[in-house]
Amino acid sequence: MDGMEKNKDVYFGSSLDDVLYQLKSRSNLQICGGCTFLRELPKVSLIIRGIDDFKHIEKRERYMEIGSGVTLATITELGEKNVPPVLFQALNSVATPLIRNMATLGGNICLQPVRGTLFAPLLAMDAMLEFRRGTEIITIPMNQLNELPAASVLTKVRIPLNEWDVSLFRRVGPSWTLEENCASYAFLASIQKESLLDLRIAFCGLLRLRSRELENMLVGTKLPLSHREIGNMLSMASEIFDRQVEAFAAGTSLNAVGQGVKHAACNLLGGHLSSCRTPSVDFPLLKARFLGLLRESLNQLI
Repeated sequence: MDGMEKNKDVYFGSSLDDVLYQLKSRSNLQICGGCTFLRELPKVSLIIRGIDDFKHIEKRERYMEIGSGVTLATITELGEKNVPPVLFQALNSVATPLIRNMATLGGNICLQPVRGTLFAPLLAMDAMLEFRRGTEIITIPMNQLNELPAASVLTKVRIPLNEWDVSLFRRVGPSWTLEENCASYAFLASIQKESLLDLRIAFCGLLRLRSRELENMLVGTKLPLSHREIGNMLSMASEIFDRQVEAFAAGTSLNAVGQGVKHAACNLLGGHLSSCRTPSVDFPLLKARFLGLLRESLNQLI
């Protein structure tokens, strides 16, 4: 152990109650699960890998609940018939089988500033997150997760089991890591009597994009879509993406908006995330990829 490691305080949780006690008792404590995205442990860390309280899986008629400590490999082992297709596609796109054996659902959701691969499909499906802080239970919809609740731990994820006629997942950027120019994309469509009954679109990486304004633009439209309707949808999507970039820039210490933007948001765990390896984000590239994926998806409704 070198001098740097000697200055770190590492604790190992034995149960949910123990984790809640440690969070209440120690300041600046960072929770670590599979640690697959860490280059080194933060200064004060609590390892929760191996705690059974975070490993339950329950499936009911309308939803399934998965503990935050369940590994991605364990979820895929449930089989394609038991996992929503868009989530199953996303799970199999994460890194390698070895990484999926260690990486946890909670770790993938809580990654910042670049969101994990599963964030987009869970956001599109309206998943609900349960955090615990002391005796308090905090329930947060994915679309309201702007930051992790302080001094809390993610315990489980509730995933609706709606039927979708079209389920599409794509990932852009290098497959072996997460960096600023990576993003995940999810597209869900429900069709009834040749009309578009419901539509979900999510694009998540450094930006988080899901707009009901955009989705509602086509809800109720008769199928097949016309090329004009697709063109109008893409124009609105372009405007919404630009607004998201402006909002992101205003909320961080970005010094510009455009190709080669330097960012200062990558501070989780003291900057020790492997997703911090690339120092710039190419927003025009991400926008082009988003619009290309959206066009590909809408073409399936022609």
